[in-house]
Amino acid sequence: MITCWYKDISMANYSSNLQNASDKVVDWQVVSSHCGCWKRYSGRKHFLQGNCKFVSFPPYVPALEGTSGPRALHLLLSASTLFLQSLRGIAYLAKCKDSDIIHYQQSTSPSFGISALYALLSIPIQKKRIVTVHSIDPLSRFRVFSRSYKNADRILVHSNEMKEKMLSLDVPESRIRLVPHGTMPPPLLKTPRKEITFFGSPNKGKGFWTILSALKILKDQDREVHVNIYGIYNDTEKNEAINEATHIGVADLLVWGDRLSEEKFNQKMQESVFTLAVYSLTVSGSSVVTRAMGNATPIIASNIGGIPEYLGDGGLLVPPDDPKALASAMAKLLDDPSLRERFSTMARRRAENFSWDRVAEMTAGIYYECLRENP
Repeated sequence: MITCWYKDISMANYSSNLQNASDKVVDWQVVSSHCGCWKRYSGRKHFLQGNCKFVSFPPYVPALEGTSGPRALHLLLSASTLFLQSLRGIAYLAKCKDSDIIHYQQSTSPSFGISALYALLSIPIQKKRIVTVHSIDPLSRFRVFSRSYKNADRILVHSNEMKEKMLSLDVPESRIRLVPHGTMPPPLLKTPRKEITFFGSPNKGKGFWTILSALKILKDQDREVHVNIYGIYNDTEKNEAINEATHIGVADLLVWGDRLSEEKFNQKMQESVFTLAVYSLTVSGSSVVTRAMGNATPIIASNIGGIPEYLGDGGLLVPPDDPKALASAMAKLLDDPSLRERFSTMARRRAENFSWDRVAEMTAGIYYECLRENP
């Protein structure tokens, strides 16, 4: 399996949990390389999972990302990034020479994006190739890239919403399989629920600016609602969020936590009156949502991407980038303990449908399905 392999990062957790749940029936080899996480968390060695074959060539070059210079320079750097990605796809193949199946986790990160996937899928080999699409790369709109999906033996997606996107790229429906994002419901600790929480990077894409505006609306209604922030974020992200909160007038309502261990994450989830997952950017399947459900935590989430398929009647859905709707939903949950209790019960019940054991069983079944086909 080719995957991001950093601790407590969504894609890495997906691969790690899938491996742990499947290791009785699948002989795994994990292949990784530097990616965007390396740029953000350089020097914080505890983020490295290790235990994988590492692709060190071509090197990951952070300077090639996100340039805002002249257009000609931007195009040149983008072309260089795509070229290095393609070389990395070839390097991945070399690392997987002894595997029967190559399972690639596609994200938008340069190391694991569409160009590396294109190289991996375009070179003729006798191995089975499976791709889990966590997010659609913008370059997929170009047919030279989107056509390469047809060379995959199977495309795994986390939601029907993502399946429709893959169909729009002319991927044959017969090759698409829906495998949910997993969760492992932990024991319930029966701790008092006392915090409103946000898990993740406090940025616009995660809907954090919408949360700040909703806090301002509630504050103007004489309701001071504090939000506790936990997760993996760097100082730049934190300072930008604090500056925005200060500008709006709600900086005093933010309580800053830090990165959490798996055990502490579950504890904080179970101490949450409710948690916020009001993303602005579409997501196929959110690990925060599924883990909140597993912890019987009421959720307010954006009605976007695959989230409604997971959440169902286990929480409240609001339009993305709508502070008024979010403020109203927060007030509704704060004022109605019986509603929170109902969401808690339903979320936990729905989470059983997304257990890692079930996800592993489905994934292993797809592996053996592919192996039974003719080369």
